[in-house]
Amino acid sequence: MTQKKELQKSTVSSSFTDMVIKEFTSTSGMVEFDNYKKKLCQHMFIKIDAQLKDLEAKRLQSDNQVTPYEWNNINMEKLAIDTVHRVDLGLDALIPNHISPIPYYNKKKGKYDLDLRVGYEGKNLYRRKMAIDVPLNIIYELVYSTDIFKPIKAGVQSEYDCYEFQITSPFDRGDIVGGFGYIVFSDNKKNILVIVTEKEFIKSKNAAQSKIFWNDHPEKMRMKTLVHRTTEHLKLDPEKINASFMHVENDSYNEPVSVEAEVEREIEENANAKIIDIEPVREENKIQQPLSEEEELIQRDLEELKQQELNGPDF
Repeated sequence: MTQKKELQKSTVSSSFTDMVIKEFTSTSGMVEFDNYKKKLCQHMFIKIDAQLKDLEAKRLQSDNQVTPYEWNNINMEKLAIDTVHRVDLGLDALIPNHISPIPYYNKKKGKYDLDLRVGYEGKNLYRRKMAIDVPLNIIYELVYSTDIFKPIKAGVQSEYDCYEFQITSPFDRGDIVGGFGYIVFSDNKKNILVIVTEKEFIKSKNAAQSKIFWNDHPEKMRMKTLVHRTTEHLKLDPEKINASFMHVENDSYNEPVSVEAEVEREIEENANAKIIDIEPVREENKIQQPLSEEEELIQRDLEELKQQELNGPDF
């Protein structure tokens, strides 16, 4: 029975891959996948399928009257385009913190747009590959109040950036006081030490429209900020930059839907329901000024919808 289910899942994920190629070709031009990219595409299907099923189960459990989280309610044209670009960058949806599929209701189309949100591990992967000088390694560390961290910048003491770092109380490290990223090259003189203070983390948190994700996952959100700040120091290679890189980077700047739009969608779809499970957005909490790329990325992660199901997709 288990073997039969695995075969069925493999068949459906292959159909998803064929659909993605067909949909992308019809709107954006020819695309070809080698076996590895086909595998990544199948992994994308598995991740999305599981996410939708989880979301739909929670929707039914809470008697939420919003549009069901099923494959026939997904904007497949957008999904195909976004999938191709992420697969092209080598992102694997089954690796933690590479990609998180988040559905947002598109009122005009009457379907969900899936935001294939790139996590900090995914960002780290594709930005490193696009660098002129690909680093040997990038070390990311959050620093706690009981740790001993001594940055050493290139100068009299050292020919290149380096640091000393010691964890003195591994089982009770105290509060986070900052973080650092260390980019390591084959030529040590090129090494780069990036320091992010807790004050900078808090600034990113305060720029968010919601503090829920920051409050629930303080380490993860700080790590995301740290990865973004560190990889900004990598010089990109113009010969490596392609349409997929630009597409994914542009997605980082453009939030798929504002909190206000989400509130409007909830109100509209719950018009006949007994309870509207949302918190209104106050006028004073709206962002009036354009946000930096890093703040946009953090903000998007703070608006994760509840998670949900699908009956078998009809590709």
